[in-house]
Amino acid sequence: GGLMLPNLIIPVLNRYDLLKRMVYSIDYPIRDVLIIDNGGQCSDRLLKKHPLIERGHILRMPSNLGVAASWNLGIKLFPHDDRWFFASNDMFYMPGALEKLSEARRQDITLSDMFPFWHTFALGEEVVRRVGLFDEALYPAYFEDNDYERRAKHLGVDIRSVSIPTGHDNSSTIGADRGLREKNAVSYQNNAIYYNNKMAQRNYCQGAWSLKRRRDNAWDSPR
Repeated sequence: GGLMLPNLIIPVLNRYDLLKRMVYSIDYPIRDVLIIDNGGQCSDRLLKKHPLIERGHILRMPSNLGVAASWNLGIKLFPHDDRWFFASNDMFYMPGALEKLSEARRQDITLSDMFPFWHTFALGEEVVRRVGLFDEALYPAYFEDNDYERRAKHLGVDIRSVSIPTGHDNSSTIGADRGLREKNAVSYQNNAIYYNNKMAQRNYCQGAWSLKRRRDNAWDSPR
């Protein structure tokens, strides 16, 4: 792993208490920690005094980019790295887990062997070169990981399952807010239809953000 993670990319929408727990669980040196703050409420102090984080970045978004676009932005902002590492704000690392994740290889998708498997993962540069980025039409959440995995398998990319011991609060993003649960019921259904259509059409392309889907699936309201 080179004794340091090049990056760790963490999108967050709410439950900043869980984000804090996640950051405090970091027990392995990281060059750049990037928080993509889709809810705009992250404290400036969160990354400042962590002894293992060389550089901390908090990007406050004026509205929710969604999971796929947040992951893609993380890759785009560290274009010279050979691997990219990701964490959900509602998980945390057990001692030694990040060191295990640091062994991820440039030609693999590395997933946790604990459900949900994409709550922390790594993508190598060879994977991004072959598969591309995440499909931003899948907004704001759900099926972006299934879609990427399906496209990767189609191209024969190795998906490695590694024992990365973590703790996790299930779907805390939506559980926190009844309004979000109702909106998620709509966007989840729309994303399921979109994803199933891609499968039915044997469509393995990256897909793209669309204004209509962004508005139809919105969890926020027009300002």
